[in-house]
Amino acid sequence: MHALLDHQLREYFGAPENVPPMLAAFLVAVDSAYLRSNVDRTMLEHSMETTSSELVDRLGRLHGALSDSQLAKEELNQAVSLLSATLDSTTDGILVVDGGGKMVRMNRKFIELWRMPDHVVASCDDNLALEFVLEQLVDPDQFIRKVRDLYDQPGAESFDALTCKDGRIFERYSLPQQIDGQIVGRVWSFRDITVRRQLEEQLRQSQKMEAVGALAGGIAHDFNNLLTVIRGHAEFLKDAFDESSPERHDIDEITIAADRAASLTHHLLAFSRKQMLQPVALDLNGVITSVAPMLRRLIGEHIEIHIVPGSALGVVTADPSQMEQVLVNLVVNARDAMPHGGRIDIRTENVYVDETCVTADLRSLPSGAFVMLTVSDTGHGVAAEHRDRIFEPFFTTKEMGKGTGLGLSTVFGIVKQSDGHLLLDSEVGRGSSFRIYMPRSTHPRLMTPHATAATPEIGGSETILIAEDEEAVRGLVRRILEKNGYRVLVARDGADAAHLAAVHSGEIQLLLTDVIMPGIGGVELAEKVRALRPNIHILYMSGYADEDIDRRCVLSEGASLLEKPFTGISLTRAVRAALDSAAVAVMP
Repeated sequence: MHALLDHQLREYFGAPENVPPMLAAFLVAVDSAYLRSNVDRTMLEHSMETTSSELVDRLGRLHGALSDSQLAKEELNQAVSLLSATLDSTTDGILVVDGGGKMVRMNRKFIELWRMPDHVVASCDDNLALEFVLEQLVDPDQFIRKVRDLYDQPGAESFDALTCKDGRIFERYSLPQQIDGQIVGRVWSFRDITVRRQLEEQLRQSQKMEAVGALAGGIAHDFNNLLTVIRGHAEFLKDAFDESSPERHDIDEITIAADRAASLTHHLLAFSRKQMLQPVALDLNGVITSVAPMLRRLIGEHIEIHIVPGSALGVVTADPSQMEQVLVNLVVNARDAMPHGGRIDIRTENVYVDETCVTADLRSLPSGAFVMLTVSDTGHGVAAEHRDRIFEPFFTTKEMGKGTGLGLSTVFGIVKQSDGHLLLDSEVGRGSSFRIYMPRSTHPRLMTPHATAATPEIGGSETILIAEDEEAVRGLVRRILEKNGYRVLVARDGADAAHLAAVHSGEIQLLLTDVIMPGIGGVELAEKVRALRPNIHILYMSGYADEDIDRRCVLSEGASLLEKPFTGISLTRAVRAALDSAAVAVMP
C-alpha cells in the first residue's frame, strides 16, 4: 500500500517534498491502518488504489486552489504596499474618508502639512484630528461649511483655499471615491501654495509698479517740456522790469512754482526709473560718512542715530548723489514714523544670495554677491494693508499736508534703476527695516565723477543746429541762444536737422538735439550729422532717460547732456562747455 501511494504521489506531485504536509500525514495514517488490517488485502488494495487515486487528485486540486489564494494574497499585499508608498511619496497631503466621513487613511505629507503630533495620529480619533486642524485656520467655519456641503452632494467635486494663522496657504481639492460606479467615500488633497502665492503677489506688484512708472515717466516728460517754457519766458519777463517793480515779485512766484513742479517731476522720474544717472564704482560706507552730518541735523535731538559700517565692504556701481538721496529719504521717513523719539540704525554688510536662502523675499532675488544697506527704525511700523502700496507715488499714511507720498517712491525708483533690490520688513508698533541689495561690482578701484569746471563765459558767435520737436521749447532755446550772440539753425525734427546739416554751406560747430523725437531720434541724428561733419560737438537735451540713452551710452566720455527743465543760464553754460570741450562726442 505504501508503495502504491508513493508511486501515485510521485506521479502527481513529482517529488515527496512537494506533497502538502496535511496530505502526507493523512496518507501515512491510511498506510498504517492498512498494515494493521485483518481483512482481504487484495480487495482492500483494489479499493484503495481507486480511492487513493481520486483522493490524491482532489487534494491536489485543493492544494492548487490554496496556492493560488496565497499568491493572490501576496499580490494584494504588494499592491497595498505600493499604493501606500505612492501616497507617502506625493507632495500633496492626502486624506481618505469613508461614506460616513470617518477617516480611513492619511498619508505622511498630510501629517506634515498639518503638523500633527504623534499622539493625535496614533489616537485614530476623528474628532481630535479635526479639532487640531481647525485650531490652525483663520476661518475654521469655511472648512466645516465645505465638508457639510459635500455631504449633501456626495458626487460633487470641490476646490478652495485655506489660510492658516501662521500665514501658510493651502489649496484644498476633493473628489468622490468610487468602486464599480458606487460612491464609497471621498479623497481630500491639500497642497501648500504659500511660496507660490508670495511670488505671484510679488510679480503682480512689480507689474503694477511698472505700469505706474511708465505713466509717471510719460507725464514727467511732458511736464519738463512745459516747465522749460514757463521758466524761460518768466526769465524774459523778469529782465523786462526794474528791480523795484512789483511785477518782479509776481514773476518770482511763477519761478518758485515752476521749481516746485520741477522737483515733483524729478521724483516722478526717479520712481519711473527714467532719471539721468551717472553711475561710478562706489563705496557705500563713504556715501554714509559724507551725508551723516546732514542726517543728524534732519532727525533732531529726540532721535538717536547709529551707523554701523560693514568691514571690507564690497564696491557697488551707482550714482553717488542718488544714493545720498536714498539715505536722506529713508531717514526722513523713519523720523516721521517716530514723532515722540526713537532710534535709527544704518548698517552695511556684504551678503551672498543663493537658492539656500530660507525666506521667499530673498529667493526672489537673483543669486550673487550683494552689498546690503539697511535703514531701520523703532517707529509705528507699516500696516499689512499698506505694504503693497508703500512705494507708490503720492501714497502716504501721513496726515494731510504732512507728506507728499514721494519719498519712498523716489527710493524705489533709484534703487531699481541702479539694478538694486528693495525689501521691507515691518510690524505695527515695532518699527520698519528697509533693506537695499546692491550688486557687488568687480571694479578694482573706486572712481569719482569728473567735475565740470564752471565756465564764466556764456555767450559766443558759433553756429548751432537745434533739433527739437516741441515748438514752444524750440522757440525758447532759439531766443536764448540768439540773445547770447550765437547763430542758430532750427529744425523741427531729426529728419529736418539731417537735411539742414547736409545743405548748409557754412560751418556748424554744435548740434543741440532732443533725445526723444518722432522718426529719427537724437542719437541716430548725431550719427548722421557726425558722418557729414566729423568735428561737430554734440549736446543732448532730454526730459527723461530713455532706453535709447542707456543703449547707446550717451553719458559716456565725450558726450554731454542737458536735463529738462533748464534755465536760460544753465542752457548757455552747457552750450559753452560743450563748444569749449577738447573732445567731440564719439558715437559708439
